[in-house]
Amino acid sequence: MGLSMKTKIILFALYSLIFVTSVVSYYGFKGSQDSMHYLTIHSGNINLQVKNEGYHRVLHTTITADYETSNRKDCAVTLRYDFPADIYVDKYELATIALNRKVEFYVDNKFIDVETPAHKSDPFVLYVVNYTLPDTANKLIETEFPIHLRYQKAAEDSRYKEVRFGDAYSDVQMLYLCKGPRNSNWKQFPLNSGEWIPASYVKVNKDVVMYVPVGDTNDLPWVSLITHGSVLLGTYYILRRLMATPSPDNAIIRLSPVKC
Repeated sequence: MGLSMKTKIILFALYSLIFVTSVVSYYGFKGSQDSMHYLTIHSGNINLQVKNEGYHRVLHTTITADYETSNRKDCAVTLRYDFPADIYVDKYELATIALNRKVEFYVDNKFIDVETPAHKSDPFVLYVVNYTLPDTANKLIETEFPIHLRYQKAAEDSRYKEVRFGDAYSDVQMLYLCKGPRNSNWKQFPLNSGEWIPASYVKVNKDVVMYVPVGDTNDLPWVSLITHGSVLLGTYYILRRLMATPSPDNAIIRLSPVKC
């Protein structure tokens, strides 16, 4: 039994609608994919290195990774440093660096007291955001900035304290975000918004170990004795000089004649 003309027209219209919808969906989805920026990281390492000696150091960080990206300039990388109380950064130094480079620094603490010792300070989080990936293959980011070690509380039978920084002690984590649609912007997504993607395959390759001098309380008696002795000798010297200086009443004041 053959189909009626009306039924054939309805079926033709239905098949045509399904075909057109499939074509539009396919090319529309493909077009939306082409308009999205992406960064795919397969594996990687965070390499930490400390330069200089003493209390004032420079932390150099390099991230190497096996990755794919649609456009280097459309993806941003953020390094999150969870610093211990033994370390601090100077916000004014970081602001100067940010002016000269395509990088931004964000500290979770509104105020960092650079004068307090380690035992009276708190840990803090620093974000370093790089909005332009380097053109070097397998290198996602390379940055450095100054860090400073705090003074330590004196302890018995101690000369130095070991300050470690790295994966096993204070986390160093990488996050990334691409613009998405071409009209979007990274700054529409704050660092604490959850939009930034943690790079779980990028691991810290090397811990940083630093040594800070610590005062030895066993030397306290000698230090106290020498300090008090120096104060007494200095006070005696100043009083003796004051007593040897003639007073204004005993001083002879000679006035020169005034010529008219």
